[in-house]
Amino acid sequence: MKLNEFIIPEDLKSAQSALEKLGEKGFAVAGGTSLHFLGIVEKTAVDISHLGLSGIQKQGGAYLIGATTSLGDLMKFKDQGWVLDQVALHTSTQQIRNISTLGGNIVRVFPWNDFPVALLALDATLYIEGVAEKAYSSDDYFNGQPIRLFQPGQLLTRVEVPVLKPGQGFGYHKEVRLHAGFSLMTAAAVITVKSGRIDGIRVAASAGIALPARLTLVEAALGGQAADAASLQQAVANGTAALAWKGKEGMSDEYAAHLGRVVLMDVLSAALLQAQGE
Repeated sequence: MKLNEFIIPEDLKSAQSALEKLGEKGFAVAGGTSLHFLGIVEKTAVDISHLGLSGIQKQGGAYLIGATTSLGDLMKFKDQGWVLDQVALHTSTQQIRNISTLGGNIVRVFPWNDFPVALLALDATLYIEGVAEKAYSSDDYFNGQPIRLFQPGQLLTRVEVPVLKPGQGFGYHKEVRLHAGFSLMTAAAVITVKSGRIDGIRVAASAGIALPARLTLVEAALGGQAADAASLQQAVANGTAALAWKGKEGMSDEYAAHLGRVVLMDVLSAALLQAQGE
């Protein structure tokens, strides 16, 4: 992408007004680490990195995360029930994490992006603000390329992520060939255990499939089942049989399907152990 002009607005309303006037010629920029993936087009950049959209706050049963919060800040933040540090830790290099933002990772989604699967598993809510603010569930937001939801002048302002509660566990895995390389397979899961059975399950995958998505057949196969490894193995085998896995970087589609099942077992097992207090 070629930036032919750079606008630094004083506040959020000024940024939204500039983007609305520019229309398709405008482009909101914070970290800017994905610009070289967006093709050869000319845009006017509108800097949104200093508009008060950064930071992490805990309110009630959720974390409110500003869209321009850096991945480095997500990694450094620690609290009981906070898990996005695990995702940020495996994103590229520390230099990139210091610049790249959560919003930049999820407004335009590439197959290898790290955070969509985690936000799907965690049942996050995403807020887009223009004249008014509109909330989207992670299921609706990632049901296709998210940029489809934005009109000129609208910006992703914050993401709300539920606090992980006792009896819940989170698992995340990103498979790469090289450190800081693009993901070959990414998956995340949240499992709720009650009275020895799986009382709730959300699992999502990306990289090995076209776009980040929840694996609802795996979830359906696990709901109400005994909270043990045998249930996980059966659900992964049955729930992924119809998925169109896609190999990359020399992997065959068959190998991608095998890798997908292995990665899913890893994240489900980790989530289950945590939910059981281990």
